[in-house]
This record gives sequence, structure tokens and C-alpha cells, in this order.
Amino acid sequence: MPRIPNTDIQRLKEEIAVQRLVESSGIELKKTGKDLAGHCPFHADETASLIVTPAKNLWHCFARAGELGRGRSGTHHGQRSVAGSG
Repeated sequence: MPRIPNTDIQRLKEEIAVQRLVESSGIELKKTGKDLAGHCPFHADETASLIVTPAKNLWHCFARAGELGRGRSGTHHGQRSVAGSG
């Protein structure tokens, strides 16, 4: 399978808003100061541990240490995918 050029990957990271990507996956986000909070799709989440920072186009799951992503990177873990296709 051909590899996607790094320039294309970088362009997608810059052009795709994490907030819209998360919301299009059916995750409801609620405003919490400058950030948005929702239930993380990567684990059983009873509190809103998924934080999206629209100004930086980043997401972070506070329930799972080290889960941090920018754009499309880091969006697929196990069976669930924020992007929908893994």
C-alpha cells in the first residue's frame, strides 16, 4: 500500500478541526472555559475526561495519562476511532 506523503498528513492536521471531527463522531462537547469537554470514546468514561482545545486544535484525555492528539494523529485506539475509520 502506498504511503501518504508527510506534506499531505501535515496539511490535513492543519485543515481539519479536532472539535468538528469529535462532534461528527457523535460526541457531545460542552464549553468549559476556553476548552470543550466530552466523554472519551477510547474507554468507559463516566465523567467528561476528553478535553478539546479549539484554539490549539488539540485534544487530551485526562482519564488516560499520555493520551494526547493533534488533528488526526493519535485518534485511533483499540476498536473506537474519533475519525470513524481508524
